[in-house]
Amino acid sequence: MSRYILAIDVGGTFTDVICYDVTNGAVTTLKTPSTPPDFIDGMLDGIAALGHAASEIRLIKIGTTIATNTIIMRTGAKTALITTAGFTDVIHAARAARPTLYDSDWDPAPALVTRQDTLTIGERLNYEGEVVEALDETALRKLAATLKERGTQAVAVSFLHSYINGAHERRAHDILAEELPGRFICVSSEILPEIREFERTSTTVANAYLGPVLERYLSALLTRLDGIGYKGGVLITHSGGGVMSVEAALRIPARICQSGPAAGVVAGAEIGKAAGRPNVIGLDVGGTSADVSLSRQGKPLIRSEWNIEFNIVINFPSVDVATIGAGGGSIARVDQGGVLKVGPESAGARPGPACYARGGIEPTVTDANLVLGRLSPETRLAGRVALRNDLAEQAVDRVAIPLRYKREEAAAGILRIMRANMAGAIRLVSVKRGHDPREFALVAFGGAGPLHAVEVARELGIPEVIVPYYPGLGSALGVLFVEVRHDFVQSIFATNTRFDVATINDAFNKLEAEGAVRLEREGVAADRIRLTRQLDVRYYGQVSGGLVLPVKAGLLGEIDVREIFSLFHKRHAEEYGYNLPEDLAELEIVNARVSAEGLREAQPKPVFPKPPEAKPKPAALRRVFFEDAGWIETPIWRRETLPIGHAIEGPAIIEQNDTTTLLVPGSRATVDPQLNLLCTIG
Repeated sequence: MSRYILAIDVGGTFTDVICYDVTNGAVTTLKTPSTPPDFIDGMLDGIAALGHAASEIRLIKIGTTIATNTIIMRTGAKTALITTAGFTDVIHAARAARPTLYDSDWDPAPALVTRQDTLTIGERLNYEGEVVEALDETALRKLAATLKERGTQAVAVSFLHSYINGAHERRAHDILAEELPGRFICVSSEILPEIREFERTSTTVANAYLGPVLERYLSALLTRLDGIGYKGGVLITHSGGGVMSVEAALRIPARICQSGPAAGVVAGAEIGKAAGRPNVIGLDVGGTSADVSLSRQGKPLIRSEWNIEFNIVINFPSVDVATIGAGGGSIARVDQGGVLKVGPESAGARPGPACYARGGIEPTVTDANLVLGRLSPETRLAGRVALRNDLAEQAVDRVAIPLRYKREEAAAGILRIMRANMAGAIRLVSVKRGHDPREFALVAFGGAGPLHAVEVARELGIPEVIVPYYPGLGSALGVLFVEVRHDFVQSIFATNTRFDVATINDAFNKLEAEGAVRLEREGVAADRIRLTRQLDVRYYGQVSGGLVLPVKAGLLGEIDVREIFSLFHKRHAEEYGYNLPEDLAELEIVNARVSAEGLREAQPKPVFPKPPEAKPKPAALRRVFFEDAGWIETPIWRRETLPIGHAIEGPAIIEQNDTTTLLVPGSRATVDPQLNLLCTIG
């Protein structure tokens, strides 16, 4: 009988696996080294290590960073863009903005499509979707011949005003599919029928750029799974905090950017709710990066657009997460000006930190923690990787000597800079969004999160840190929690002085019908489908920004629409601290959105190991360096020996197989009924 659901998070250093038994809620966890560049071997190693027959596995859910990494590393398909004549520079001009106004040396990263591969065609629609100039099909076939000669692998089509009328794009798709068989072709009116020319085109180009790569990767994954006898379904997490089928991911591959980080955000929200703390900031620190997110009332914040890189915009709904290059493998260095810097470069899985003894020689955050006694030479990361203290010391000396620091001072400096980077990311998702971090708990997970969380919380005034029972597998836990979800959007135009309720109702009815059909096609029963409505509202003429506001179900009346505009004023004041006078600035509705979610089947909640009842004792004492107190003989506890209600005073270190929790002097940790460590900062 198929009884197991596997949740797999593929990270840069380790692949995390959670095996969930649907019959009784029992949970088995493990970590296995990732295997770049394709990472499939690491997943299969984890599945094999569980020891279950493939026939016993019901479902596999995967979080992966392959899409994001493909864009960052520029390893996608050779892609062309076909757009309306006169709009050659829609991608390259973008919003004509600069991230650093006075940096004359700054150059933008290259676009995913070169200007040479940006081709134009005669056609034109007006803003109401009426045909001004017919599509030049003869010229389009000539362009297709040019693309064939260039070896183009993917084509994105984005015409002016196609979000209102996609007829020209659909016809272009048919012609290109006929002339360029086997190429990946996508059109903006199907990928993102939404106003704003650059953002719609950028999203469509990213989708085309990823298409052939994801097709090869997912096809290879399915073939390898079939090779071990697995016949069940495979779901991929996406940026909106849900999962989608492989078929859907192949059709809209740009949707799975932020796949891994999104799962971590969901995990943070679920952990906070289980601990009775619905308002949480998530800190997920892995080997190469740190992801920071915020959830209010148990719900992660969602934004309608985000940038993978400057001017590479993807306009699918995404959990609001800030990612920085601050992980256990982040490399420290002394720059030409004699300043110590940490990250964003990382030692990754191979060679890894110097202390892994895999050929790395540069000092990393993990090496600094080992030098300061916060990690033990007896520790085996993921149960496999031994740590060499002598190699860590040699690596840290590479920055200590030129700075004329003692070794422990250099190591402490590395960690101080890393914490400052994390604190800055937390301010980005909290203070800059109008939220006071002192009113939230900090949920720390990832292999390195609990090692730094208490000190980060103290720096920001956050009163409490929550460390879940399986912190090193936090994102995999999020993969387990997420449900099937798809998001749909349609542009509409209305203002608070001129709107047609029937048009708004028609848009929602169309999107809800599309969402229900998509979920039913993926096997979700009708009684488990949940549809959620939203409207994008902004000040009239505003180019970017605005708010995504909830909308009630059912037939809307005029009073309901006016309540949406009133809600905008309230939320805008909360987030931005001001409102424009109503007689000065109109409000406009830009997009209608519907999220279609398939509720998970009724099944037992995850059951963690039964905690011991006997009063524990520290497993050992170890000299640990603290910046404010120097070297201190510090008790070392084992997490699995701590019963519910047990309290530990800092300084202390709590070790477990997937992470280490550091308690600084003055802090205190208590085990709650869900086996979380609730750490008060003091």
